[in-house]
Amino acid sequence: MSLTDYTLAEQLKITDRRVQRLKLLFNLTQEDEQCLLVVKPYIEQQMDSIIDKLYSWLLDFPEVVVVIGDAETLLRLKNTMRGYIAELFSGNYDRIYINSRLRIGIVHKRIGVSPPLYMAAVRMLSNLLESLIEDQCKDGTCSRFEAEQRKISLQKILMFDVQLVFDTYTGALVSAVDIARQELEDYAMDLEATVAQRTQELKDLARLDGLTGLVNQRAFYERLRNDLAHSKRRCEPITLIYFDLNRFKALNDNAGHKAGDLLLAHVGETLLATMREVDTVARYGGDEFCIILPNSTTQNCHDVVQRFVERFYAKTNKTGVAFSMGIVDTGPNEFISSDDLVKSADKCMYISKEASRDEPGFWMCGSDDKAKLILATPDKKVEE
Repeated sequence: MSLTDYTLAEQLKITDRRVQRLKLLFNLTQEDEQCLLVVKPYIEQQMDSIIDKLYSWLLDFPEVVVVIGDAETLLRLKNTMRGYIAELFSGNYDRIYINSRLRIGIVHKRIGVSPPLYMAAVRMLSNLLESLIEDQCKDGTCSRFEAEQRKISLQKILMFDVQLVFDTYTGALVSAVDIARQELEDYAMDLEATVAQRTQELKDLARLDGLTGLVNQRAFYERLRNDLAHSKRRCEPITLIYFDLNRFKALNDNAGHKAGDLLLAHVGETLLATMREVDTVARYGGDEFCIILPNSTTQNCHDVVQRFVERFYAKTNKTGVAFSMGIVDTGPNEFISSDDLVKSADKCMYISKEASRDEPGFWMCGSDDKAKLILATPDKKVEE
């Protein structure tokens, strides 16, 4: 629920029990209420004089003038003070009275009235009201005993009001601290999330190749070791494809490095579009790439390789660039190390490379050390 669904007393947790406790602490009794109620008609007759004297004194202080600010605000404050003084002598200090006092505290806090300035104003008001009670005694309206009792009752209700007003000051400070703490906690959480995000981005940058978006060589070896360990636990085969680009140097020399970069980026894009989510595609270095295919053998990778080659060639057939691929697997019962798996795939790749020199095209070689033509290409020069 919103704060606007609660009264000020409810927000500050000022219950009937607390009000009764405050009255007990200040010894504010029903006799005091009657004493103040008796004086009310006389006080109301003198209201204009009280207000004029009070604000005449207050406006001698520059800080008060700054807080009030303008004539309209001064008029509203005078009218509010009239209502406050009338309620002081109402003899009825119930929950409505309590909420009225709390609102006064909120208003004074919001417009910047400091506690010392507020207490000085209370003291001046007390002096004016006690002077009027003393006048009643002098003109015979009440006895000396009655006048003293009324002054005591006045002090009790004023101190009772001051406590309620200070409850709002304290509550406002506590709320401000709570809000500041919550904002700090929110900021800390946002900062933590930002740091985590930036840390992850830095990790990704350290693991990814900036040109192709594929994992780099360091991340490739980490994935390969993890996938090999996983395959051993599940007794599943794992396949590694190692390939490089034929005639890539000629493309760079004739068409420029920008064309070479675009081609490498297309290799990465095509790999990501062709392989499964569980597969790892990496730029091993330069124009060399690796693919890790968990739970796969060289036999059931042929279709994937064919599809990859055809997608790549469909957009790059004018470049004269093709692949030499080495494909090896290990498992599911016996496994070789990650380094040996890479060496085996690299060896098979060079067999494909030799075959491509005799006949241009996309070649692959498996663990049988026999190169196979995947897709033949015309023996054309790279266009500028």
